[in-house]
Amino acid sequence: MLPEDNPVMSAISALPYEPTKDLGEIPCAKGLPVFGNTFAFIKRPKELQEKLAKQLGSVFQMSVFFRKAVVLNDPDAAELLLMDKQQNFSSSKGWLRLAPLFDRGILLRDFSSHRVHRRPLQAAFKSPVMKEYSEQINQLVLNDISTWPSKKKFFFQPAIKSLLLDNAASIFLGAELGEESDALNKAFVDILGGVMAIFSVNQPGFAWHRSKQGKKVMTEWLSERFEERLSSDKNDFFTSLCKASQDPEHAMSKQEVIEHTLLLLFAAHDTTTSTLSAMFSLLCEHPEWQEELREECLSIDSDTLGFSDLALLPKCEWVFKETLRMYPAVFTIPRRAINQFEFQGYKIPANASVMLQVFMIHHDSRYWTNPKKFDPERWSETRKEYKNHAYQYIPFGAGAHKCLGFRFAEMQSKIFMFNFLRNYRITTKAGRKHEMVTLPIPLPRDRLPAIIEKI
Repeated sequence: MLPEDNPVMSAISALPYEPTKDLGEIPCAKGLPVFGNTFAFIKRPKELQEKLAKQLGSVFQMSVFFRKAVVLNDPDAAELLLMDKQQNFSSSKGWLRLAPLFDRGILLRDFSSHRVHRRPLQAAFKSPVMKEYSEQINQLVLNDISTWPSKKKFFFQPAIKSLLLDNAASIFLGAELGEESDALNKAFVDILGGVMAIFSVNQPGFAWHRSKQGKKVMTEWLSERFEERLSSDKNDFFTSLCKASQDPEHAMSKQEVIEHTLLLLFAAHDTTTSTLSAMFSLLCEHPEWQEELREECLSIDSDTLGFSDLALLPKCEWVFKETLRMYPAVFTIPRRAINQFEFQGYKIPANASVMLQVFMIHHDSRYWTNPKKFDPERWSETRKEYKNHAYQYIPFGAGAHKCLGFRFAEMQSKIFMFNFLRNYRITTKAGRKHEMVTLPIPLPRDRLPAIIEKI
């Protein structure tokens, strides 16, 4: 721990587990007794946030999951919270829904502790390693999509989820899962389900119990392999982190290695599943863009997309970014205020839970033209609409906690787009309604029933 961080870390430790309920004169959203806005937030979070922002503005309070929180819907708030120049916002005390599931993973650490643990994790996303990842991903994608049924209806979302689990298993765990895939996939689904459980009841039949059991399955799988990886010649993330844990400079316990691996695996797998599912749902709805991307992918004279070729697909990048603008994988970024602060004239008390609404910032009409419209050209160099405010686009966060794998997510998505669109056309039945479930991560409500056809 760095000496200058001692007072800050002590202040975080002194914060009660539960955030304060007294949020002063901040405008308050009406809700149900006891449950507040919980049911509306779970069922239709996007619509709820749009309604409350229209009624109450960009700063208001609401009650979700039996806790009161201050909601901020402004890019200036994103800069204040995420850059955190005054070291006033705790991530560990903010992510209370994730804390019991990922314990002391990198997202649940603050300041000096976060910096120390982040360094060895960053090594997994440096350019030479990314180049190796790209070679693996190309082959895995080609092998997997070749088994998808042609000219028959199938569900794209579970198919891409399975493909990405195989990718994650290979790259992050150094494993070919085979029959284990179903068990680990179920464990992932169960863990995610616990994030949105209203009641944290650790008894059979409750989502929270299934979530804890899923965490147990994943933890045991990693724990059983820890010792053998210390002397392994594998190049995957888990093995690299196991070895790094033995270095005095990066000393980490076995449990810390497991927690970091789980959290990054969770992030890399589920968020990219969300992005590609939303993207191809949009491409089915906008076939003209599917053809634009196909033409761009075919212009590259290679059967695979190398790491150095990623910049040759600008339109694919537009669509990737526009998808994340419309459907950010992380709907809300929570923090806890260590000390009182002010924003837009409101005094927000110490120990307040603060929710930064990424979705609302991405749909702010002050910065985005017709924000509900799928419009990839807003990312072109001729329009540069994304440059109206430095924090109007934050799908990967910003500042010290910016997602470690943001380049990996873009690379994996582009490689899939390249290999799929060069070889297949995807369609859905006429009249299908493109509709997304927003929480816990955005996914097509109907799992995207589609037909693919070899070109």
